[in-house]
Amino acid sequence: MPLAVPGLVLGISYVFFFARSDNPLSIIYGTMAILVISTVIHYYPVGHLMALTALRQMDREFESVSASLKTPFYKTFWRVTVPVCLPALLEMSTFFFVSAMNTTSAAVFLFSATTMPASVSILNMNEAGVTASAAGMSVLLFFTSGAVRGGHWLAVRAIHRTQAWRR
Repeated sequence: MPLAVPGLVLGISYVFFFARSDNPLSIIYGTMAILVISTVIHYYPVGHLMALTALRQMDREFESVSASLKTPFYKTFWRVTVPVCLPALLEMSTFFFVSAMNTTSAAVFLFSATTMPASVSILNMNEAGVTASAAGMSVLLFFTSGAVRGGHWLAVRAIHRTQAWRR
């Protein structure tokens, strides 16, 4: 459902909920925490589906075999589950980062003077008539997202070399 709700509506609902002074959670309003929470909740369904798909690719017998060998679940998790799901985990983290870098819909309502995201800063510069600076910042945002995607590509290539069992 959070992905179906437009970011604009999500941002306004966060303002109505967190900006009230009688709300004990109002201390996070205007901080980086509310921006992170908003982005994670907004894009959570995509990451959840990626994780579910990665976990469904695994054989269901790993857990029962490790239990019969009296191996603790955390060892099975770190030695089997994480390596099998590592490409999906990298994809999820890259998706969250690039989406958070470029989102303006909910963030435009939730930032403060000390936590202004780059995408909102671009909008403010453009509205102030400083188009050249806004364009320059847009290019920096584009290259930052591209560098993260390039790093993701290199990491996935390195991981696939260590996971010969996938071929």
